[in-house]
Amino acid sequence: MSRPGKIDVIIPVYNALDDLVKCIESVVKNTDMAKHRLILVNDASSDERIMPYIKSLESDSILVVENESNMGFSATVNHGIEISYDRDVILLNSDTIVTAGWVEKIINCAYSDRNIATVTPLSNNATLCSVPDFLMENKLPRGYTLDEYATLVEKTSMKLYPRIPVAHGFCMFIKREVFDRIGLFDARTFEKGYGEENDFCYRAIQLGYSHVMCDDTYIYHTGSTSFVSEDKRKLMEAHQRILIERYPDLDMDVALHCRTNPNEAVQDNVKIQTALNNGRKNLLYLVQSDFRKDANDHLGGTQLHVKDMMTVMRHKYNVFVAARNGDYLNLTAYLDEEEIVFRFYLGRVPAYAKLRDQKTAQLYGRILDAFSIDMVHIHHTKDMTVEMFYRSAERNIPLVATLHDYYTVCPFIKMMDCMAGECISTQQCNECIAGHTTINPSTDYASFWRKEHLRALSNAEALFVPSEFTKKVIGSYYPEITEKIQVIPHGIGGEKIYSSTNEGDFNIAFVGGISKEKGSYISSQLIKNSPKNVHWFLFGISGNNELSSLDRKNYTKTGPYEREELQGLLLEHKIDLVCILSRFRETYCYTLSEAVNCSIPVIATDIGALGERMRRDGFGWLVSMEDTYNETMRIIERIKNRGEEYARKKEIAEKYIVKNLWHMGESYMVVYDGLMQNTQCEHYSKSWDTYKFITDAHRVAKGKKISIEADGEQIQERLEELENRMNSITSSFTYKVANGLRRLPVPGKAYIKKAVYKIHSLLKRK
Repeated sequence: MSRPGKIDVIIPVYNALDDLVKCIESVVKNTDMAKHRLILVNDASSDERIMPYIKSLESDSILVVENESNMGFSATVNHGIEISYDRDVILLNSDTIVTAGWVEKIINCAYSDRNIATVTPLSNNATLCSVPDFLMENKLPRGYTLDEYATLVEKTSMKLYPRIPVAHGFCMFIKREVFDRIGLFDARTFEKGYGEENDFCYRAIQLGYSHVMCDDTYIYHTGSTSFVSEDKRKLMEAHQRILIERYPDLDMDVALHCRTNPNEAVQDNVKIQTALNNGRKNLLYLVQSDFRKDANDHLGGTQLHVKDMMTVMRHKYNVFVAARNGDYLNLTAYLDEEEIVFRFYLGRVPAYAKLRDQKTAQLYGRILDAFSIDMVHIHHTKDMTVEMFYRSAERNIPLVATLHDYYTVCPFIKMMDCMAGECISTQQCNECIAGHTTINPSTDYASFWRKEHLRALSNAEALFVPSEFTKKVIGSYYPEITEKIQVIPHGIGGEKIYSSTNEGDFNIAFVGGISKEKGSYISSQLIKNSPKNVHWFLFGISGNNELSSLDRKNYTKTGPYEREELQGLLLEHKIDLVCILSRFRETYCYTLSEAVNCSIPVIATDIGALGERMRRDGFGWLVSMEDTYNETMRIIERIKNRGEEYARKKEIAEKYIVKNLWHMGESYMVVYDGLMQNTQCEHYSKSWDTYKFITDAHRVAKGKKISIEADGEQIQERLEELENRMNSITSSFTYKVANGLRRLPVPGKAYIKKAVYKIHSLLKRK
């Protein structure tokens, strides 16, 4: 299929000098005028400035024609097409502004398929070809010039060249062979415009041609659709009736296209790339489960920390959060004022942890490349593999990781042995693992686990932990990377609250998910054997049946809560004391921070970061792991009347200032900025299939099909199937008999119906 050497750009002119000047200047600037021509056809403009202006431009490459009288839009266009004689043409409205490379890009699109008759580029205002919003009159996005936006559209295009039922006349490329076969525009019927391009396109379709959208070219169209005069409205309605009479099925295609928008991916792509290409650095967080409320498991401490980090960091960076959600990987881009969700298929969580996996590695690599990630911060890799450590290293993308728990040391996170006791020795690790799982005890699984994680963690520039205790434990297993470990305590949201002293019952709360590991058994025993004038509260849920089903007058269960509601619950119920009786070595404990932020003292077990923080800051009482129940009961007996001992601890809690989110964020930003100072986001350096990869994932997240052309084809096939079925029905003998029966008088219908039923019964017996 040979490409044309030269084409003609035809602009029908009628008044509107200011728009015309801008249009012609843009054409001359952005078109190879040594190769192509511009034909200006003045349709007897009433503005006397028009003709002198366009005559002043006349040259070998700019032809100027004037109609002796006003011929109307369609005839004026035809006049220009006839002058062009044997060239392909682009019909261009005078209220447009073209952009760099527009002609060549449109030609490439037109000759990508021999059956293409017309090509329409993208625009802010071109109905079916409008971006970013379909069928709308759009404005240029804030912060973009026209040339910058056109460049973005071109460089990030998927080059789908999707089909559309009709072209748009604001900028309409037409192959010369189409004129030769079907003739020019119907100027007699559509003298003043409004429908002539649809009529032309329908005639072309009847000969097997198609019309496409050039999705890598953007041209600005200033024509407003906000006001339609009464005369224009009547003319449009009359011409629409003509089109329906001439082409009922094809006109239905246009209506169907408008309702279903099968090329929505084109608009999605433009929206996504406009939002993402904002000049900011791109920061990726990887976490084992999403904190989005529509995710399967969104309430864990790690998820909430990542949510806090995102909240702070999105004001400076584009924050991408990659998190498993069932069989999929959610990837959400949190921009300053916008969020965009993408979804990628990961597959089921394997029965045995897979630390390395080629399929996951490829997906991570594509995400890093497609979204131009400048830095990666890994928060958890449970059920996610450690491949991100390696994919980032291969690309020289700086990577840091936060060790929220002991997962890199022990696959069971809390480091409790198989009898739910504290893990105090590494000698029995494999037996413990076998006790938790069906892994063969003869397999040195613990060594395998730690070697793989050490190898992965060695790729990190820095490792963060929330407490000195956590650093000590991790360092004891991995002395090779201890120097990389930095302690940054978790911050919390909300202002410091100075709660007043309660004068009624002494109110004690358990907060969060109170499991066996969190001391649920001891909690239930404390409630059942409670001292007088003590009221117990459970804010959250319990995995212990005894605690969750316990029914006492002095015990109130409020059920699950959102984190933002906790302060209100503590204040509303006038809580005097919070008990945190964990049986494992916590690495930080948000509940402790929340209680102290409300000026409430705490009783906690002397283990892990709980013991470390309580001893250091003194805002409560520590009890031993060996005698937790009795020691807790004795403390409550001493302080339940809110005497001097209680007052001292409450005063310490009131004076203590918990690190907030913004202070925490500043600590991380220092590290981020240092590592990202030499990274450069390579905008527009990707292939078309990368942008399709991004857009498809966004469409999956929205529950959409990802095939562009297939959507339209399936709709059309379904319509054709229904039409064929209807034709089959209406042509059948049964239908004709039934239709005849329908026309009979009511008594006749009843008589015939009985007769048909008897005949049917007889035939059935045979």
